[in-house]
Amino acid sequence: MIARMASAGSALVLMAAIGFGLNPLFARLLYAEGLGAEMVTLYRFIVPAFLLLFFIRTPRPQWPEAGRMLIIGAINGVAILGYFYALETINAATAILIYYTYPFFSVVLGWLIFKRKASQNSLAAAALVLVAASLVIVPETINTQTLIAIALCTSAPLVFSFQIQYLSAPTMAIPAIKRLAWGTMGHIIILIPLVIMATPVQVLPVSATGVMAILGIAIVAAALPQLLFLIGVPKTTPERTAIFGSVELVVAMLSGALLLGDNLGQYEITAMLLILIALLIKQNNPIIQEGLNTNLKSQPVR
Repeated sequence: MIARMASAGSALVLMAAIGFGLNPLFARLLYAEGLGAEMVTLYRFIVPAFLLLFFIRTPRPQWPEAGRMLIIGAINGVAILGYFYALETINAATAILIYYTYPFFSVVLGWLIFKRKASQNSLAAAALVLVAASLVIVPETINTQTLIAIALCTSAPLVFSFQIQYLSAPTMAIPAIKRLAWGTMGHIIILIPLVIMATPVQVLPVSATGVMAILGIAIVAAALPQLLFLIGVPKTTPERTAIFGSVELVVAMLSGALLLGDNLGQYEITAMLLILIALLIKQNNPIIQEGLNTNLKSQPVR
């Protein structure tokens, strides 16, 4: 019985990882339709926000933690906008690999801010990620626009790492669905003003492909995998979650190569393998990656 539950949970985590990994693909399809990064980011979160609105009601004693999740969600919304801007501006494989440097930042932030001593395995994983990043970021090819895009993209793993560190031991425990709801509301609260200030020329796609891409990024790559992850994580082990969850990186890289014709060179493939190894290194204190913590009250908001 336990083995069947673990198997079912692993399958759900795998499906969630595949869905999350399709975010760059759908985003780039929408860029081809003429939409900017701010509209794509808003579409990515608007459906999950609507669905989670039904769980926003929170008892008064839990309001402080709800407020913290609202703030974290708002900051994360800006960071994800930076990631999507990088997908639009620089080589997609480079942007994707930068996003998955979060194990490195998690170790650094855990030590600097949360005073958590890093294990040898954590340090090894962080070192591998740093080496991987050095393979895809070549200083000689960086101009001002590229530098800005890289800086904005780096904010995504930085904020995600902070979220992981905080949620590994949150100030107050609240139900996971409420934590997700408030975090997602934070995304929307910050993204709507940013979209208005950006005054986008185009807010809707021009073809059926664009409409399908909006549904894809909102449902297939956001709402559905978040739900699958919520259900699947408690039904499996942290080790299996880490293994199957790491498929997200492979899907993100290969979907662009296979469906959009991206050229994955030797450095990109090597960097992807190094980061995969880093994600799969067994952690004594499982806080480096989202899948390693099976307590749903501390699941990061995606």
